[in-house]
Amino acid sequence: MKLYYYVHTGHRVGLDRLRRSAPVINALLEMDVEVSLLTSDFRAGEFAKEQFGIRKYVSVDVSRNIANIATPADALVYDSQEEHRAMWEEMAGYFRAFVRISDEPEDFATKESGVLVSPDIVDPRYFGDFAHEGGEVYFWGDDDYDKQLLSLADAFEGTGVTLLEGYYFFMQYGDELAKKFAAVEESEAYDEALTGASRFLTSSPQSALEALAAGSRPLYVEKPGAKPFWRAKMARFGIPVVEAFSKDKISQKHSETTVYRAQLLRNDAAIEVASYIKDKLS
Repeated sequence: MKLYYYVHTGHRVGLDRLRRSAPVINALLEMDVEVSLLTSDFRAGEFAKEQFGIRKYVSVDVSRNIANIATPADALVYDSQEEHRAMWEEMAGYFRAFVRISDEPEDFATKESGVLVSPDIVDPRYFGDFAHEGGEVYFWGDDDYDKQLLSLADAFEGTGVTLLEGYYFFMQYGDELAKKFAAVEESEAYDEALTGASRFLTSSPQSALEALAAGSRPLYVEKPGAKPFWRAKMARFGIPVVEAFSKDKISQKHSETTVYRAQLLRNDAAIEVASYIKDKLS
């Protein structure tokens, strides 16, 4: 039996799921579990190799094609909201073991076959005592295919905030955005920018949790159309939420007293989830 770990990625959905799944995959490998990463695009696999040392990966254009790679004797971890409940039921019946990762609260109210996990996972690299001398940094996320940020970036103009580019940003997109930000950092500087920021503003829920672990005082700026349940997630960890791209509203949040609850994050969460998955394989 082989274990396949599918993560929904791409230039329209970003890399949040990969950033939280990679530590679990590495923990499974440390437990001598044979696991292959499946991504929605080849570039995400390259990212996983470069940033997390995951060498075994395959890209599948649509999740339905997983069955062309895996067999009924194999196990599948499915970190995606693609497809629909009937398809998830089919997957649970097809594979020897099936575990789905979900953030959607409604999924847990109507649980389908297989096992659901809702993890708050942050890579251990972000837990530490960092010098926060990098000023204020903003990170939209790894994807902006429709260039939404360009139409919203007035909220940062003249505020001295540095933009951290996303992995899938178009070439020269940073040049267009530079007119609104004090400076622009390339996506390769992600770790340094996140851990070194005096305050990390982001529209990526996963990055908000990583900044919280690093002590970078995150502020979650909600994207248009973002799922509202992320507000509850941020509230649980004491991360302030700005519900619109507004210079005044961001400034107001800066002035408010914030009590972060970083102690709710655990640097062994990935190991715990990996152990849970491994148990389901037996």
